[in-house]
Amino acid sequence: VQVSDQLAKSPGWDQQVFNEWLMRPSHGGHQSAYAHLRVLDIDKWLNSKIFFRSRRSRYLPGATSTAPTPILVHFNYHPDKHKRMLCIMDRYFYGKLDACDNFPGGSEPNT
Repeated sequence: VQVSDQLAKSPGWDQQVFNEWLMRPSHGGHQSAYAHLRVLDIDKWLNSKIFFRSRRSRYLPGATSTAPTPILVHFNYHPDKHKRMLCIMDRYFYGKLDACDNFPGGSEPNT
């Protein structure tokens, strides 16, 4: 309820607001969610920016990739999310190792 109330009153990125409320310690009338922080392996639980941009050389080209197979790839960085999701599926579900090789690192060609 606290997250939805905050987002109803002011603009914000839902994931960020959720994380802020989740980690907020108990104080006054607020009781903590008693969440435990867990750090996941960035090469197994990654987002599209990690895959296509910041650690690109570990994942691409696909035929010579040194990165482990990810458990999850979250697409939150690139505007052409659907096309990139399809290439990830082609690569990891259907074995087409070069499926993502032609995508630029950023959101624009030649990046």
